[in-house]
Amino acid sequence: MKNSLATVNQIISVGSVDGVCTSAALLRLIGAEGGEVGLQFTQAFTVDKIDPEAWLPGRRVAFVDLAVNNHDPEMTRGFIARLREAGHTLVAVIDEHSREDWIGVLGTFEGLIVEPRSQNAGDGPKSSGAVVLRWMGDASIPIYGEVQDLLFAADAGDRMDFTTHFGGLVNQAVKSAIADDTRRVYLARHFAEHREPDDKIRGWIGEYEVILQNHDTIVAGQIDLGDGIVRVTATGLSVDMTTLMGRLYKEGARVVVLEGEAFNKKPWAQDLAGLVRGGGSKVRSAHADQGRRAHGVGVRLQGEHRPGARAGGARRRPCGSHQVTLARVTARRRRGYGGHGKGTPLSPHAPHYALHELRGVNIPGRTGLHNLASWIHSRT
Repeated sequence: MKNSLATVNQIISVGSVDGVCTSAALLRLIGAEGGEVGLQFTQAFTVDKIDPEAWLPGRRVAFVDLAVNNHDPEMTRGFIARLREAGHTLVAVIDEHSREDWIGVLGTFEGLIVEPRSQNAGDGPKSSGAVVLRWMGDASIPIYGEVQDLLFAADAGDRMDFTTHFGGLVNQAVKSAIADDTRRVYLARHFAEHREPDDKIRGWIGEYEVILQNHDTIVAGQIDLGDGIVRVTATGLSVDMTTLMGRLYKEGARVVVLEGEAFNKKPWAQDLAGLVRGGGSKVRSAHADQGRRAHGVGVRLQGEHRPGARAGGARRRPCGSHQVTLARVTARRRRGYGGHGKGTPLSPHAPHYALHELRGVNIPGRTGLHNLASWIHSRT
């Protein structure tokens, strides 16, 4: 059967390992037939920053690993409207998050080469790579070589398994500059043509190896506080928080107290000490928020009116109940914000704490967040 994905000439992808590897595989599937293929990385909550007017005319667009913004579906709907008004056509939604969300935004899947799927629907695919693999199988398109390896790596990466060839390279290459999407573009285009990294990619991987050495230092200096609580200090060190926390939990920690530095320009970050000190007048509410896709901690402070604000700006992530990281963070402002230079503490008098949940196990009998925070604080 003809590979109809070869007609795609604009890719909008999320910058996960799944997204980068699937985009590289898609570029291989498009091949020379697609001519100049545009590639841009984004997030569901930043598509409003994309300007379809800046693309070459008449693009045939594929979304990769891009979910509907479930906090603001109108943002996603507006992006698609702007895309179409600029003369482009959406031809593929390679996404595993929620088919139902997409039908709510698009109204129909008519005309799509690849339709979105739902990972929670029985045997639904668990990654965008798996969506492409299933589509290729249904379309009787041979799956082999680097395309197969990239799609397998994408699927594994979405399950935090970075032991594959491509998944490991991509994960290590982006972690030392996590916000730099130009790296992701370079990686996807490089691995669309080559199997092995070049000197530039090896240099990025070398930067990540320094971070892993920092992890060794942090873990070696951990203090066991009892009851499954450990305290670690990351001040002055670059870390990959996901990998570091995963390592500590794997080695037996149930609660991690982390002391370090973070640059956070939100003025209300300085008030977070009140959360750990048992509620204080500045805390309006602090509760475990069981969302549709994730279980996170919601925090609202007096004078903070944005619903769903979370301690320390921490993004919500899937997790189990009440295994937490208590991050003792010196909140600092970025250079040029509010007249403070980089590294200037918002308050020199007290540490600031952020509380968020990560993947883990229950702490029996500690269901109240205030009680949980106080319980941890009493042991630090």
